[in-house]
Amino acid sequence: MTAEYRINYTIERRLPEEADFTEIGFGSSGTWSDVDAALYSAQSDIENRQWETEPGQPDPNEAVAR
Repeated sequence: MTAEYRINYTIERRLPEEADFTEIGFGSSGTWSDVDAALYSAQSDIENRQWETEPGQPDPNEAVAR
């Protein structure tokens, strides 16, 4: 059996009027056979604003536009 890799991440934002960062999304690269593939998957989701959100968190496109 070969090793598998996954990258889990959170997206946080601090607006000028806020004292601290707030989580606005999260995601995972999925499972890949090498670190580079996992990194590419996570990077692609972030660049394309396709991370996951919980109720009350802003839509990824709206979050970045602000």
